[in-house]
Amino acid sequence: MKDKVYKIIVVIVLFSSLFIVGQEQGDSYKTFGVIPQGVKDSLHQQLNRATDFKDRAKLLKIIAEIHIKLGNTDSIIYYGNSLKEEALNKTPEGLTNALWLSRSYVILGKGSLQKGLYDDAMEYYLQGIEISPVEKKPLLHYQHKLGLALVYIEKGVYKDAMKILDECLNKSDDLELTAFAKKYYGDIYLQKDDLVESKKYYKEAMLDFKKLKLEKPQLKIQVSLGTIAILENDFDNAYKHLKEVKNKSLEKKYYDLHIAAVLRIGHIYSHNKQYEEAQIVLSTAYVNAVQWNQLELQKTIAKSMIALYVETEDYKNAYNLMTQYEEVSSQIINNQKRKEVKELEIKYQTAQKENEILTLQEEQLLKESEIKRQKTIKNAFLIGFLVVLIPIIALLYMYYQKLQAQSQLNVKQEEINRQKVASLIKGQELKLVKASIEAQDEERGRIARELHDSIGGNLAAIKLQMNNLNDKAAIKDAIVNQLDETYQQVREISHNLIPSKFSQNAFTTLISEYIDKLDKASDQDITFNPYPKDKINALDENLQVEVFNILQELLTNTLKHAKAKNVEIHVNIHNKTLQMLFEDNGVGFDKEKMRTGIGLQNIKSRLEALQGNINIDSTINRGTAVTIEIPINYDTSN
Repeated sequence: MKDKVYKIIVVIVLFSSLFIVGQEQGDSYKTFGVIPQGVKDSLHQQLNRATDFKDRAKLLKIIAEIHIKLGNTDSIIYYGNSLKEEALNKTPEGLTNALWLSRSYVILGKGSLQKGLYDDAMEYYLQGIEISPVEKKPLLHYQHKLGLALVYIEKGVYKDAMKILDECLNKSDDLELTAFAKKYYGDIYLQKDDLVESKKYYKEAMLDFKKLKLEKPQLKIQVSLGTIAILENDFDNAYKHLKEVKNKSLEKKYYDLHIAAVLRIGHIYSHNKQYEEAQIVLSTAYVNAVQWNQLELQKTIAKSMIALYVETEDYKNAYNLMTQYEEVSSQIINNQKRKEVKELEIKYQTAQKENEILTLQEEQLLKESEIKRQKTIKNAFLIGFLVVLIPIIALLYMYYQKLQAQSQLNVKQEEINRQKVASLIKGQELKLVKASIEAQDEERGRIARELHDSIGGNLAAIKLQMNNLNDKAAIKDAIVNQLDETYQQVREISHNLIPSKFSQNAFTTLISEYIDKLDKASDQDITFNPYPKDKINALDENLQVEVFNILQELLTNTLKHAKAKNVEIHVNIHNKTLQMLFEDNGVGFDKEKMRTGIGLQNIKSRLEALQGNINIDSTINRGTAVTIEIPINYDTSN
């Protein structure tokens, strides 16, 4: 219910502001209260009347392709599943219709990709490859392979994607397939920030699509060219490309492309500090993405809007959208079928390797046949030389064996040396950890003795004097002096336990200075967003020390292992709870195989002492998000 109310509010704000944008910019942006329909009623009526399998299958495919053009994700998946169910119905001979089943997998793969369910899409394309051998169904076979390549691109596995694209370019003679392969190569180089190579492939693909008179792929390339222009800071050219796509896609009912163009126009407004226009444009795209249930697109737009709200210091809306972003991420992760897809992927890769082995074996047989033929021709000449060559060959063989033995010995020696160095480094690390623990134990002992000997003794003396106090004014002054002395000792011990920098500087300033040092010394782009600063700076100094140490541990782990380009840190106080979101776009890890290291154990120990909790969400090749909540048991506004 909360999500629905939020969406309604966003729509009301959008419609109240769109007229202003249209007047100032000479442009307009459209939201859709319902999903636009482009399927004629006559097609649905024909489908309802059809009883023959082929007639129903053809109509389902036509309707699904219309929804693919419109970008209606849920409808694509619905009609893909309907076609799949029709194909799985047994014939009188007890067989399934593999051709139509394969076509249904193409449709389901496209729908899952648009929705951001990459593992589901991979499953459909792998199953399609399995039932569509290249010898019998070459067109469908390469359609599935192109879809699989696109999944690998979206997951950031560019090496496997390029291998498939090379195969499509070299072995397929279908112009449409090769045009898409070139377009996907352009996408890979764009994501790798190689703009020169990206534009080269986009130009080749554009020429092919023009020959084929395929308009939608041309508009997709225009969106990518607009993105490249934004990266090159050529915003006028970028706006020209994207505005043309926005208008044409709306005219042609390519609604997914319409959203993509609007999203990038929002980036241009944001860069030009036209924040009100950017907010309206991005909100328009977000409403449409929510309406059409395109989860991955919702994540992309939400992230852009969070950055916009942070830029305008609207941290409340940034936090609300951050919550939406986490919910969509969790929904995508929960919808994946990783185990089943992994088994299919391994099966596919095994089949690929077996094909490669067979090809190599065939080549080897041809080579052996050629060698035998040459040996037959030259046999007479070789016999005469063999008597002389045999002793020389024996000597060369022995020398070769000696070199091989020496090479293996060198390799083993290098491995032993590496192991020794690793062992020494590990031993040194353990010594440092042990020394740190011993220093902490020694400091705890010193504090305990100080409390016991000084404060404990004074309090005991005060107790005895209080017991003997019978309205004696002289003893009263002595008690007051001892109380004052005890107070001073407690104060000195407390100040000794807390580093002076936390009492002399604002807490948010300390964190910002620390992050600036890391930012300058590394390749990562680290951003820190505290809200509200005054309440965070008013936190108890002991809590500040613990939060600072936790943040250091998280940054250290990220810099060492994550290989991330961007790190975002949000610290908020809400409902007497300190909330921290730590997110990076690094390599991620498998949570089921994660080992608890010293750094993570230290964080958990600190949080247990603070009655806090931690949640770690990570996926391989899709980054890591750490959420921490710590209750605050005092008023931070004082």
